[in-house]
Amino acid sequence: MTNYHTIPELLEEYMQAYDGTGLWVTVPEFRTYFTMDEHSSPVISGFFRRLYHRPYFTCHYRVTRIEKLIVTTPQTRMIKRYFITRRPDTCENINSP
Repeated sequence: MTNYHTIPELLEEYMQAYDGTGLWVTVPEFRTYFTMDEHSSPVISGFFRRLYHRPYFTCHYRVTRIEKLIVTTPQTRMIKRYFITRRPDTCENINSP
């Protein structure tokens, strides 16, 4: 089982590996990248939902959109994909004239 507090670091690593500007991510893709088991899926999706509703202080990214997809393999089911973007740095906004 994945620890909820390690997800921000894993997300940072994932986004840097894929250029980090804006990226559609599904939980199975995220799990596969880090070779996690299926039991970590609720932790990952819960963290992504939290980033959608409110920022997480130690995470530099946010979820700006969530879309539902119907997947037919291996069985028909609905999954969500999350559009993750980098949060604007608040320090830069304060120091700008």
